[in-house]
Amino acid sequence: MKLVRSILLACAAGALLGAMWLPRIERFVPAKISFAPFPYFIGSRIALQGVGLAPHARWSVVGPARITTVAGSRYLSLLRQGRAQVIASDGRAIAARTIQILPAPPAHTTLIVVACYDDGVAFYDARRLSALGLLATGGSPSDIAVSGNRLAVTDNDGKAFTVIERAPWRILRRPLAGSDEVAAAPGGRFYATLRQWRGLGAVASVTATPQIAKTGMTAEGIAVDPQRGVLYVANVNDGSVLELRTRTLKPIARLWVGSRVFSLALDADGSHLYAVRNGGMKNDDGDVVEIATQPQLHIVARSALLDLPLGIALDPTAHRLFVTDEASDVVYVLDPATLRATHAPLHTCHTPWDPTFDARGDRLYIPCARDDRLDIFNANTLARIPGAPIRTAGYPLAVSIWR
Repeated sequence: MKLVRSILLACAAGALLGAMWLPRIERFVPAKISFAPFPYFIGSRIALQGVGLAPHARWSVVGPARITTVAGSRYLSLLRQGRAQVIASDGRAIAARTIQILPAPPAHTTLIVVACYDDGVAFYDARRLSALGLLATGGSPSDIAVSGNRLAVTDNDGKAFTVIERAPWRILRRPLAGSDEVAAAPGGRFYATLRQWRGLGAVASVTATPQIAKTGMTAEGIAVDPQRGVLYVANVNDGSVLELRTRTLKPIARLWVGSRVFSLALDADGSHLYAVRNGGMKNDDGDVVEIATQPQLHIVARSALLDLPLGIALDPTAHRLFVTDEASDVVYVLDPATLRATHAPLHTCHTPWDPTFDARGDRLYIPCARDDRLDIFNANTLARIPGAPIRTAGYPLAVSIWR
C-alpha cells in the first residue's frame, strides 16, 4: 500500500509540475527525504538530504519555496507562509515530503531559542514551554547569542554564520567558516571563535566583512567584557587563554591555564574569569580554573578534579557556578570564590552541553545533546521545573533567551 501511495504521489506531482523529469520505469522504490519533524519558519534554508536516493537524484518543489545550489550542495529556501511539497527521484527510488512554512515568531513573546547541531534553531514560548517552530540556517549550529533585536547562530561545519533580526524578521548571512562559539556585546554586536583559520584558531568580529585575528591552537570558548573593551578566547589545544581588544582584536596578554581549556564565563564586573578544562577522553585532569583579570591575568584557584566538565554558567546573585559534565550527565554547583561544591550535583539528561543562566527568569537551561532534550531548573531551589525536560530538534548544544 505504501508503494502504491508513493507511485500515485509521483504521478500527481508530475501533473502539477508539467515538465518535471520523471524516469520511465515500471516501479519505484520508496525513499525518504530527511527533515526534522517540526514546522519551519519563513527564511529557513534546509539542506536537502535523502535516504535511499543516489547523489544524482533530481529535486523539485511545489509551493512557496525554491531549490538553490550553494557550493555544490542543494538547499530548500522557504519564501512565504504556506505549504510546500518536495519531490526527489534518482530513476530507481522516489521520495516526497510536505513541509509547513510558518510566519515569523511573535515579536513580543519571550522566546527560548536552542541551537541544534543537526537541524537548526528551535523556538519555544518561554512561558508555556511550547514548541513554536524551527529555523534552518543551512549549517550546523553549535552556539547562539542574543544582543537586543539580533540573534547570532554559528555554523560549526560550514560558512552559514547567521544573524536573525526579530522586528522586522530578517535573515542575514555572514562569510565566516567553521565558527564554533559566539558572544554578544551591546548594540547588536557579536564575536565568534573559529576553530581553524589558516592553520590556527581565531576570533572574528562579526560584520558584513568580518575582522579576524589568530588566537592559538583550536579556539573554542569566548567571553566579552564590554565595559573594559576586552574579550577572552580559550584555545583548547595549546591550553591558553588570550585577552584581546574588542575594537582592534589586538592581543593584550596570554595566560597558560593547562590542557584543553574549553569554556569561559566572566563575572558581572569583569574582575574574574572562569575557565573549564575539559581533560579530554582520558578523563584525568578536568577542572575549573578561577582567573583574576586585574592587574594582569593570573590564576587564583582551581577546583577539585572533575569527570569530564564542559560548559559553564554563572549566577552572580546567588554566587553559584554551574558546570556541566558530559560523561556523568550532571551539573556541578560550585562557589565562585572557592570553587568548592555547595550542593549535590544536579542529575540531568544525557550529554549536557553549554548551560545558560537567565537572571530575569531565575532559570537554568541545560541542553542535552544525545537526548535531544532541554532540561530546565529553578535556579533558586535547584529543582527541575514542571514539564522539563522538553524535546528539541537534533543534538542541542546551546540556549539563549530572546525578549
